[in-house]
Amino acid sequence: MEIDLLADVAPASNKEIGALADLAQKMVDLEKQIERDEELLKQKKQNLRMLAEHDVPDMMQELNMRSFELTDGFSIEVKPIIQATIPSSGAIERAKEESVRAELIVLQQQCFNWLRENGGADLIKSAVEVKFGRGEEQDCKNFTDQLRDHNLNYKQATAVHPQTLNGFVKERMEAGKDVPMELFRVFTGRRANIKKG
Repeated sequence: MEIDLLADVAPASNKEIGALADLAQKMVDLEKQIERDEELLKQKKQNLRMLAEHDVPDMMQELNMRSFELTDGFSIEVKPIIQATIPSSGAIERAKEESVRAELIVLQQQCFNWLRENGGADLIKSAVEVKFGRGEEQDCKNFTDQLRDHNLNYKQATAVHPQTLNGFVKERMEAGKDVPMELFRVFTGRRANIKKG
């Protein structure tokens, strides 16, 4: 016998439907507001980056200053920055086109190979993620020895922490050693940092 839970429910009144419509409209309005706020935040972050990496460092260079203090106790200091990148497993997974994904995989392996051949092998870290279901605690405890025997679904990722990579590249560049700038997409510049005094 089938039970219709709505059969005994009285039809909603116009007042109740109106209240529901108001709630739904608030939901739609709030979603639109969040989208606008996120876009505004994105623009503010771009503006801050422009100030920190271009406008303030350029003017401070014109004035031959490396740092100064504001009247409210904040200090501004310009420091050189070096940023290098290696395509992450996440970036590879998010690539929509297979050809782009393949290019990122090749680039990642080229970066890893260069690091291995040039004293940076210890920067490369590997991790294995294994997912277990409810009641599989014992399997979880024994997974390192029995991973393949149990045909467990796992995810392996190999990566270099971005700050570690930046430090390694900076150290090599300061020592006058070769760094393949295009391979690691190295960005060099200056950034103004704000500190509370």
